[in-house]
Amino acid sequence: MRKKSTVLTKKELDVLILGAGHLDCKHLSNAEIAQHLGISVSTVKAIIHQACIKLGAHNRNEAIVTALKRGEIGLCEIYSFDEIADRFKSLGPNMLRRIAYLVRQGLEYGYFLENYEQITPRYRRQDAILTKTERDILILVGYGFTNREIADRLFMSTSSVGTFLYRICTKMGVCKRADAIMLAVKRGEINTCDVFSANEVMRMFAPLGAESIEKVAQLVNKKLEQEYTTTLQLI
Repeated sequence: MRKKSTVLTKKELDVLILGAGHLDCKHLSNAEIAQHLGISVSTVKAIIHQACIKLGAHNRNEAIVTALKRGEIGLCEIYSFDEIADRFKSLGPNMLRRIAYLVRQGLEYGYFLENYEQITPRYRRQDAILTKTERDILILVGYGFTNREIADRLFMSTSSVGTFLYRICTKMGVCKRADAIMLAVKRGEINTCDVFSANEVMRMFAPLGAESIEKVAQLVNKKLEQEYTTTLQLI
C-alpha cells in the first residue's frame, strides 16, 4: 500500500517498482522493464526522467529511495516481510512495535516519534568494512546531497568524494550509490536512523498496517537473536 495522494503517475510507479528489484537480486535493466511493460526503451527512459524531476532525484536509484521515503512507493510493493526485516533491522523490534502502536491509534504520518533517538541505538558493527569518512559520505548521499554539496560539508574536493564513493561501492559490491545505501543499512554499516528521519520511517511503515508491522518486528527480533547466537559461537 502507498499513500492516497501521489505526485507520480501509475506508469512512473510501475517503472520504478520494477527497477527496484529485491534484496540481493539483480535489478531489471531499462530494456527488461520495457519488455515487461510492452513499451520502448526510450519511453522507459523518458518516464524515469520525468519521475526524477518530480522527486528531485538525479537517477533511477535515487528516485526509488526518495519514493520510498515519501511513501510514493510502499515497502510491500518491493520487498517481502523478510526482506523488510533485513533492510530495517537496525530500527530494532521495540521501535517497530512503537510504530505499530501509533498506527493502531490512527495517528497521522507526520506525527513525530518522540524519543526516536533514544529508542533507536546508534551503533556500528565491530566488523564494519566502511571507514568513518566513507560512512559520513554515504549518509549524506542518503539525504540527497550532490557530490559538490558533500564536498563542501566535509571540506574536501569533489574528486575526493567521487573516489570515496567508488571505494564504498567496491567494498559493498554494487555499482550504484543508492544501492550502497540500502545494502549498508541492511548490513548494519550505517543505521536506519542515519538516512531516514522519524517521519520518513513512519511514512514508509504506516501503510503496512499495525499487524504487519508487528510481524516485521517479530522477524527482526528473531534475526537479531540469531546474530547474537552466531557471535557467541565465534567467541
